[in-house]
Amino acid sequence: MEIPLQAQVECTDGVCGRSVYVLINPVIDQVTHLVVREDSSPNTEYIVPVDVVSETIADTIQLRCSKAELEKMDPFVQTEFVREKMSDLYPEYGGGHGYGADNYF
Repeated sequence: MEIPLQAQVECTDGVCGRSVYVLINPVIDQVTHLVVREDSSPNTEYIVPVDVVSETIADTIQLRCSKAELEKMDPFVQTEFVREKMSDLYPEYGGGHGYGADNYF
């Protein structure tokens, strides 16, 4: 099944949002989840397992859940990690140049 991005997403009780990301398990190289951004404020993004998708038609994804059930799913929180050397942040630790586990927090 193909999961189109920026497609309208419909719950069993009406339109609920748009597809914004897919999550892929790199070990099995398969799409496992879809991220749906709700249309109404605060535009929360929810992680939806692909087994909740009942059908995809052109630019529409139909889910097997209601809007209320969607709102109970885990929110998607995008996280970014920035690599910084400990010595750059805290000069008192010395001028070490390593990037080992002890140099990051």
